[in-house]
Amino acid sequence: MRIKSVLAVIIGIGAFLLIGNPYTRQRKFPELRGPYLGQKPPGRDPQVFAPGIISTEASEGGSSFSPDGSIYLFARANSALDGILIMEQVDGVWSKPVLASFSAGGHDWDFMLSPDGKTVFVASARPLRPGGSSTRDHQIWVSKKTGKQWSQPQLLPAPVYSGQHDSYPSVTTGGTLYFFSRRDGGIGLGDIYRAERKNGLYPEVKNLGAPVNSEHHEVDPYISPDESLLIFCSDRPGGFGKDDFYVVFRKQDGSWTQPVNMGNTVNSAAQEYIPYITPDGKYFFFTTNISGNRDIYWVDAGFIADLRPGH
Repeated sequence: MRIKSVLAVIIGIGAFLLIGNPYTRQRKFPELRGPYLGQKPPGRDPQVFAPGIISTEASEGGSSFSPDGSIYLFARANSALDGILIMEQVDGVWSKPVLASFSAGGHDWDFMLSPDGKTVFVASARPLRPGGSSTRDHQIWVSKKTGKQWSQPQLLPAPVYSGQHDSYPSVTTGGTLYFFSRRDGGIGLGDIYRAERKNGLYPEVKNLGAPVNSEHHEVDPYISPDESLLIFCSDRPGGFGKDDFYVVFRKQDGSWTQPVNMGNTVNSAAQEYIPYITPDGKYFFFTTNISGNRDIYWVDAGFIADLRPGH
């Protein structure tokens, strides 16, 4: 990522270490109004999202907005309130983050709202049955919204469920599910899979294969609602550091273009992961530990179209 952003983060983190989080110290949550929590939109240079409010001295990751922008979800760890947190805009004012009713606290990390905002997919190590022990690996659970209430999450059964690590679910408008898995039979250390929804179920799971998957580590797939582009993370050779963002575009025959590294606009020598494009298509959200701490960043998404072959 560009040096200016890195310096800004270091200065900001230093201020937090010296004087503490002002919102925590004052014990009063600020009044936030407007789209995207009232934050100043970024340009083509990534910025920390809502420093001191969302991105804090804890670890944050993941972002999902409802289609109308009135609900925001993110994950937090290493804090007094771990899990998937939710904020809602009521009478123009954003509420303080609270644990989402469908979250099992620190068992949860990756998640994604469906494009219509009525279903949330959660990757969780929560017990598979009430009273049981937490699982070693994450599995994918689903909660549906009726009115303002979210249902009790249900485990997606096999073949999505593998008993091994299945995580970072992302879904299209038509309900097709993308996720990564470290299940047996894969190509590399982690592969991206696709499952079409049929009669409300996912009867078949397919490995995307090459050129998306390789013998290396492919994780965290973000699929656009119209299934026209896929962004994922990989530690394949030729990147800027650890896990980098790559993008592929869907061709007319249904195959994918060759992966393109998304460049130093969003990639660095650190680890970048958890990609997400907002419902209006304007902003790209992601998480990086470039500051030494996991924080959420956002940037104008216009640069992504420039990566399409033949642009």
